[in-house]
Amino acid sequence: MRMQRDVLEKSLGYTFTDAAWLEQALTHPSVDQKRSTNIAYERLEYLGDAVLELVVSRELFTRFPKADEGQLTKMRAAVVSRQHLAGLCRSLGWGDQLAMSPQLEKSGGRNTPSVLANTFETVIGAVMMDSGYPAARKVSLALLSDSLDRVESLTAVNYKGALLETLQAINNCGPEYAVEAVGEDAGMGPFRATVTWCGILLGAAEGPSKHKAEMAAAKDAMQHRRWEK
Repeated sequence: MRMQRDVLEKSLGYTFTDAAWLEQALTHPSVDQKRSTNIAYERLEYLGDAVLELVVSRELFTRFPKADEGQLTKMRAAVVSRQHLAGLCRSLGWGDQLAMSPQLEKSGGRNTPSVLANTFETVIGAVMMDSGYPAARKVSLALLSDSLDRVESLTAVNYKGALLETLQAINNCGPEYAVEAVGEDAGMGPFRATVTWCGILLGAAEGPSKHKAEMAAAKDAMQHRRWEK
């Protein structure tokens, strides 16, 4: 493995009793040509995926007692999404020590979102097999602590993206934003943003930052759909 075991365990916040589980978790299927030997991480990926789903589901259920099934499902999907888990795995450096075939490495496999997300799941699966569910839950919650704290922002609607997609379906003319400070300190805000499209004022709103003002203006545009009038 590329990274020393103690370095990975420090980033994980867990020490393995049986290092074989960690080694399997860090072995990509491209290394296991026979596939019948089960030395690669596929089985642990299956297990880790299930553990993360359960851990996150229970945590969200407890944190948001008034959220309905749809809201809880949306929040869970954001936390355990491939893109999100890949980002976490990349920041932890686990992909750098993954054993993989030379061909996959040459093609950029170490930075592929699917490979990174799978690696995150397999490490959790390895902890599960090494010490059981309580340990896997503890590790998962520690690694996902920040994500769970800001889960509502992870699931927030991207109104700017939604507006752009909606308008480009009509023609190639995209929305244009204009932002100006409305507070006494021009650099500190608050800010007022307007969004226009093909000469039509679609929305206007204020926000504490330029980005949030633009997002609020896009939300105003999506809610009132002035391009249809």
